[in-house]
Amino acid sequence: MTSQIPPEHWEEVAELYVRFRDDMVRFAARLLGRAQHLAHDLVQEVFKAAALRWGTLRTRTEDGQRAWLYRVLKNKVFDQWGAAGRAEVGGLSDDLVADLDTPRTAVSHLLLRKCWKIIDSMPRAQRRVALLKWQGEWANDEIARHLGIAESTVRVHLRNARRTLATELGSEVVFPSEWRDESPGGEAEDE
Repeated sequence: MTSQIPPEHWEEVAELYVRFRDDMVRFAARLLGRAQHLAHDLVQEVFKAAALRWGTLRTRTEDGQRAWLYRVLKNKVFDQWGAAGRAEVGGLSDDLVADLDTPRTAVSHLLLRKCWKIIDSMPRAQRRVALLKWQGEWANDEIARHLGIAESTVRVHLRNARRTLATELGSEVVFPSEWRDESPGGEAEDE
């Protein structure tokens, strides 16, 4: 990391790291849930990116630096969620093989891979909302607060994501009726 940073900036980058590291690791661990063991690694990647861009990042205010660091960290977590979702597909066979016959298990794996591929191809904002909801199991109001958007926007992104999945998958998958957005009162919202 330090070989690409001019020596006169090493101390500044180290101070930035010490100042933000612990809070960022806790934040990443919360977002990662079951994969919280990856939090330290992702934070390290963020600081590596910061070090490589230190020439411009150092000119920002502390709040500006913090915002940049957390934005990059969130992106890395979202990327990890997508990768983890795809990786978990391989692990499903061990859990499901006792309950399902081999052809059904194979079809389930193929459909799950196809779902992740479709979610990965969604527009960035829609993909983030879908990942927080379906991978992170967050409530709509939590997603709205976290992303700084209206709860109604969260519902629109989820509705569009479901429609995209339904359109792309056609009759291959029947989505459960309870797979709906939460209204502000916590009840399911019909489309």
